Amino acid sequence: MDAKLAIVNGQVWTEHGPLEADVFISGDGRVLRLVERRGRSAAPGDSAPLPGPQDALPTGVERFDAAGKWVLPGAIDAHVHFREPGLTEKEDFASGSMSAALGGVTTVFDMPNTLPPVSDGKRLREKFEAIAGRSYVDYGLFAAATGGDEGGPLLDRVAGAVDAGAIGVKVFLGPTTGDIRSPGWGKLYAMCRELAGKAVFTFHCEDREVIEEAASLKAVLDPRAYTSLLEVRPRFGEILATAGALRLALETGARVHIAHVALCEAVREIETAKGWGARVTAETCPQYLFLSQDDFEVHGALMKVLPPIRSRHDQAALWQGLERGAIDVIATDHAPHLRGAAEDGAAVWEGAFGMGGVQTLLPLMVDAAVRGLCRPEDVVRWTSANPARAYGLYPRKGSLEPGADADIAVVDPRASWRVDEGWWASRSKNTAFWGRTGYGLPVATFVRGRLVASGGRIVGGPSGLPVTQGPSDR
Repeated sequence: MDAKLAIVNGQVWTEHGPLEADVFISGDGRVLRLVERRGRSAAPGDSAPLPGPQDALPTGVERFDAAGKWVLPGAIDAHVHFREPGLTEKEDFASGSMSAALGGVTTVFDMPNTLPPVSDGKRLREKFEAIAGRSYVDYGLFAAATGGDEGGPLLDRVAGAVDAGAIGVKVFLGPTTGDIRSPGWGKLYAMCRELAGKAVFTFHCEDREVIEEAASLKAVLDPRAYTSLLEVRPRFGEILATAGALRLALETGARVHIAHVALCEAVREIETAKGWGARVTAETCPQYLFLSQDDFEVHGALMKVLPPIRSRHDQAALWQGLERGAIDVIATDHAPHLRGAAEDGAAVWEGAFGMGGVQTLLPLMVDAAVRGLCRPEDVVRWTSANPARAYGLYPRKGSLEPGADADIAVVDPRASWRVDEGWWASRSKNTAFWGRTGYGLPVATFVRGRLVASGGRIVGGPSGLPVTQGPSDR
């Protein structure tokens, strides 16, 4: 097939490093080939202009000039809450996917704790129908493994959702938005055993019983102190739940993904389970990498998330876990709430929890690479290649190999950004990164070869398509 678009003059970054190459894209939105250019390889942050193409483009090939820019596989945010159905005053798929596209995110995986929860094949199909034609990026949808027998036995409900195209099955082991109760360890064991190899099971690891018992401490705690929140969401609850989810992976052979890891102990548990051969992947989030409990004095309720942000020691352990491969993925847990919702109530443990983040994922991580906290190829691995692998989509997603979907983020590593009203597209404004500045501005986003965002604006209409999980290569 002939090329229809060429992204030229940019520095292509893969998970293996940089290439001075032009990206040729076919008419059906796939990467056709990478053509390396003659000349030097520029180092990250090098201010000298990159060499231009050596040959003119063939007739009929559209040219996008990425001179001085980084050309990355589009980010995959494997953990967002776009609030459909039932909570669309906070966010919907149109506003959430616009935020994603403006931030260089080309695929999102949406969580099921909505009203009603997406807990079986029927509700999943209804959600796919409601979203069709309204998303600006590609999307996968989770189903929830819920307690109780409403809608039929757990295994039947979850198997039906998997058959209907769920990207994964979310298990909420502790209380969070929507307060979906876990089915219990016995039913989870049976579910993972029966559906091993057919689904990815993604766990929110906080133990409900531990948290409910810790609530008795509220009477003697300072309701305004962030340390009080840490007391009523104990470390022990996250450690216990993480250990249980990892054991499920080991005992059943199921693919398990640990969401939003926040603790140093959890990093060690995950690394050990991987060493024993468990089919486990794990994610952390920018809020845990760039904030610590000491920042509550500055950001207040805007940094209330679950599991809670903890110490600088935990923060350092998360970065080390990423570097060693114990943690595979950086996702956002994008959780929009209406302004002020996190502060509703008199105590730090009351009000809404969660912060928006899909639009800031790539800018924050590219800025970290520019500042030397990680490398550009690490950013590609953590935000694109590894999320695709975890959910069985690689190399169709998460790469720029020939035949891959041409999901591409063009980023200017020298251009500054600021998180403010003029840039933010989400319906809700709840983020502790409000006012933050950095370098690494997404200037163009392509989804399957189609330009959807350019120069800080959405261009064209929504054309995102659903994706479903495939066989994992792990």
